[in-house]
Amino acid sequence: MRKQILVFILFLLGCQNKENSPFLSFGGVYDEVPRLEFQYGEVEDAGDIIENTNYTSFESGLLCIHSLPLSLYDRELGGKFRICWKTNEHISEKWNQGFSLLEEEPKEYPSWEIKGNGWKAVALEYGKWKKDSEALNKVLQWERQIWSSGLVTYQTFGLPHPTFIQRTSEVCEILFPSHRLMGSENKQLVLSFELGCPDLGEIAERIESQNENWFSHCDPTEPVVSELFRHSESSYQRWIEWENPKDSVLCPKDPTIDLEIGGEWKSFQSDLFAKRSKIILPHGILLFSDDQRYQGIPIPKEFLSGLGTDAQVRFGNSEFRDSHFSFRQGNEFFSSQVRSLSCRNQYNLWKAKDLFCGNPGLPNLLQTKERDGDIPSCQTDQIHITEFYPGNHFDSEMPIPGFFEFQNLGRTCDGSSLNWVFDHSIYPLSADEWILPSGSIFVLTRKLWSGLEILEKEKPFSLPKFVFQIPNFFWEDRKDKTKTEFLSSPDQFHLLRFQEKNRHSIQITSGNQSPHPFFGSSPFLSAYGFHLSPGTVNESLVVNASTELLEYNPNQFPFLDFGFWDPEEGVVRFERENGKTYSFWKPKGSQIITLAGQSSLCNGDRIYRLPEDFFSEPFLSLRYKNHLSENLTLNFNPSLVREKSLGGTRSLHPEPAPILFSRSLVPSSSCPSDFRSPGVSKLRSLEVERLALPYHYTTNFPLENQTGIYLGNGSNKIQINLQRLGDASYTVDSGSPLPFFPEEQIYSYFNHPQLIQPKSFLEQKGPVQIEAIYPNPHESQNEWIYLCNRGTNSEDLSVYLVEDEVSTDELVSYQTRFLGKYPLGAGGQRFESNSTILNPNGCAWIVDPDGKDWFLPIFQRESDLLLTVKSTATIGNGIASGESIQLRKKQNQGSLLISSFGHKESHSPIRIPVTTGEFLWLKQGVTGMKAADYEIFREGL
Repeated sequence: MRKQILVFILFLLGCQNKENSPFLSFGGVYDEVPRLEFQYGEVEDAGDIIENTNYTSFESGLLCIHSLPLSLYDRELGGKFRICWKTNEHISEKWNQGFSLLEEEPKEYPSWEIKGNGWKAVALEYGKWKKDSEALNKVLQWERQIWSSGLVTYQTFGLPHPTFIQRTSEVCEILFPSHRLMGSENKQLVLSFELGCPDLGEIAERIESQNENWFSHCDPTEPVVSELFRHSESSYQRWIEWENPKDSVLCPKDPTIDLEIGGEWKSFQSDLFAKRSKIILPHGILLFSDDQRYQGIPIPKEFLSGLGTDAQVRFGNSEFRDSHFSFRQGNEFFSSQVRSLSCRNQYNLWKAKDLFCGNPGLPNLLQTKERDGDIPSCQTDQIHITEFYPGNHFDSEMPIPGFFEFQNLGRTCDGSSLNWVFDHSIYPLSADEWILPSGSIFVLTRKLWSGLEILEKEKPFSLPKFVFQIPNFFWEDRKDKTKTEFLSSPDQFHLLRFQEKNRHSIQITSGNQSPHPFFGSSPFLSAYGFHLSPGTVNESLVVNASTELLEYNPNQFPFLDFGFWDPEEGVVRFERENGKTYSFWKPKGSQIITLAGQSSLCNGDRIYRLPEDFFSEPFLSLRYKNHLSENLTLNFNPSLVREKSLGGTRSLHPEPAPILFSRSLVPSSSCPSDFRSPGVSKLRSLEVERLALPYHYTTNFPLENQTGIYLGNGSNKIQINLQRLGDASYTVDSGSPLPFFPEEQIYSYFNHPQLIQPKSFLEQKGPVQIEAIYPNPHESQNEWIYLCNRGTNSEDLSVYLVEDEVSTDELVSYQTRFLGKYPLGAGGQRFESNSTILNPNGCAWIVDPDGKDWFLPIFQRESDLLLTVKSTATIGNGIASGESIQLRKKQNQGSLLISSFGHKESHSPIRIPVTTGEFLWLKQGVTGMKAADYEIFREGL
């Protein structure tokens, strides 16, 4: 095929007039007739600096016009040409004027025309040239790297080269295009240069020979994506650029573009694609676009419409996963580049009105020559964040944009050298030179601030409605990719949202973060209740305010109420048990501030919003600076919180130890059956706790004079007055010994209008105590009660009674009821089964008379007594889960209470249900008056 093309060209040339044959293409002496010289470049390191962008050179009376700007011409390895002849400086200047017209706004009637010996040139609109050209003869044409004869001239750059047309055997035309992207293509100026034709046969042989040479030494792999762009509002429209990253020639075997979006694949092929990608020169560019002004490889728009949206594109075996990218950022446009430079310094051949950073068709690292006096590029470590505001853009009444505010703490510099990388998206700082004076403040904002004269750039970043931290980001040098990261502490939270509006920004002063105070805020925004200062650094000192936690509600709409005594404003900080700290702004004059995870009818809307997961994790402690400027830690034991809040129906008010919490007495008007008072004054319940000494108590507020209590158990109670010892401490006012037996279990009974529930304390224990109980074994008859003698004298258990909630039964030794039987535990454990005398620190097991092979925990000893009941009314009839059990001692015609599991004769009975196979064991050093005093174990311990 290549030989047929060559024969065709030679045939055309053979028809020409031999007397007027064109000059030789290479070498020889130049004269006043222009000579076209077709050339190939040579591989050499010309660097990345573009110094000369002129198409013309003039030296010693020799003028040369090149097919590319000179610095690109020197780097072009593929087919290129220059036209040289002897002339004067006036003609050289005239040509310079002509090329400058191509970059200017087209005039309605362009007037540039020039002629010489055997040549002429004119500037005209492309539409007019095209119309006139259609009426003229066309023997041969070279356009978009393709000769009309079928030859392909491979080139390094993906740029429009001048169009070459042979009109007759003697006359050829060169059309130099404009690189302007504004306006209609037909209205763009072109330079038409008519001259004598070169030796086309020699050019064809040169192309044929060079292509064969390249193809014989090529690498059959594919190029890689280097740059892409897509935005219909930009003059640059849509394109994707593939580059040969190697120093060798590529010859891809599969000229196919595959694009995947949303799981669907589309494929693109074309004849022109196959021809132009057959050979890709070292570091050569293939540009695909649906805009014909680029003279790239035409590709349907649908293969470009998904760029910048996490699409995957494939060229043979070369795959590229596109990332999310915003090609338009405010009034600026940016291409997405694999390698990049400072936007100010990157060389771009194209001209447009857009503020654009990119260079389609060229290697991304080509840069313009630095000018004298150029401001140095910014470094990543000299830009520091000073303020962050998440925006109030979800609120139609005050749609304030979110922003990041920064300060240049280094020397004056150009910001276009930096990328700001946030939320996995790249935001180049500026599409053109942007001078940031030393110490200056600038803002990256979602929407530009009208009326504020500040340095700002609009960036289309996204922020959620609820933000509690400065998001992480980093500054990146566009060229060398060095980074300076800002990593927000994952344990530092700022409460910015009040009444469903983000009222505060986060300011950073000397490395310390806090909600923005009222002082230093924008006066205009402060008038509407917003505290932020875009474009100015607020250096006012932040006062840390002291506080007290007034109320905590653990219900389905939990909240915290903090109280204040100092009228001044300031930042309140508190810390949780997990090390996470929270801060919010206390306005001047505020007395109570409510914090909640969400607004609700139960809490109202006058709340600072907490992170939604604040209450979902176990809430164990808070630490803050109280009104005495002391660091105070409050502990919240989950089981105590459940107990005190009555299952979450009442808010808790912190109290000094040992009381810890009182309960709210304020019924909620909006949450039925709930007692809470968010944001308003508090009404606390009376709480009483027993002190270490017998019959000594403390309360959370003073009791009235002559307040009385009862002492005793069951029906045997006496009334006695309390004697005040201090602000809130009391003891019983007893002038004579109390009328109770020394071994009798005694309770104190409190009943008061401000007590939510009557309360009892265990004041005196009997010598023998129930210490474990197995109410619900796998075998129903294998229940047991474990008791121990914690007194100083031996006790005869034959005078003891065991009592459940229905019946009472006497205790006997196992041998008394089952003479001659010596039962064992399930593990082969032995007992003392023929005695009821329980010595000090001795223990006994009361078992169901119908049981056998009992499961026994590891604390069982062979010296333990084995007892049973005389009848089957109590334990012999089964023990229900959570049932109260009492141990009594016969006394004359009645009995004394000695020990109780469940304390049913007190004002504070408890029930502890267990599942099958679980037993309860009393912890050491506790009274057994609370469920938390017991540990639950499963059979097998």
